[in-house]
Amino acid sequence: ADYVITEAGFGSDLGAEKFLDIKCRFAGLRPSAVVVVATIRALKMHGGLDKTELKNENLEALKQGIPNLLRHVHNMKEVYHLPSVVAVNRFPTDTDAEIRLVMESCRELGVNAVLSDVWAEGGAGGVELAKELVRLCDEPNDFQFAYPLDRSIEEKIEMIVKRIYGGDGVCFTPAAKKQIAKLREMGFEHV
Repeated sequence: ADYVITEAGFGSDLGAEKFLDIKCRFAGLRPSAVVVVATIRALKMHGGLDKTELKNENLEALKQGIPNLLRHVHNMKEVYHLPSVVAVNRFPTDTDAEIRLVMESCRELGVNAVLSDVWAEGGAGGVELAKELVRLCDEPNDFQFAYPLDRSIEEKIEMIVKRIYGGDGVCFTPAAKKQIAKLREMGFEHV
């Protein structure tokens, strides 16, 4: 096929990290581009709104939730060095002002955002997203993993915590230390 698309999983910090650092590494896959899917509803929840309040326009809650989306985009662009597009998956209750705010916030980070309206328009609502994805796939990229294999298990975990999650470091519990020792014993130090 000319293009193969897979759902790598939820979030750049969970499914995509495992897909990119583990599956791609061991299957010899080299991704061409990433689509980060966002919804206004989820961003407003990240901004502190309760599920019962999501149908109403709330730009302040949306502003509070957008950094979550931007962190995922940052991970794709700055950690993995993959060209990315944000698909804003439109719901009927999304307002034009909310959509505009998300699109502008993405542009400020230097990533294109495309409205995906497949729920209401079927395939026609995804044409612009498909065009942008094809454009990104046709450009060269500098895909990199979040950590090298020659580091210790503890170092790899710390790199993920710092680079993907934005944490300051890692404190390993006694149970985690036992699991790491078992992984080493099983020969998984450089996996």
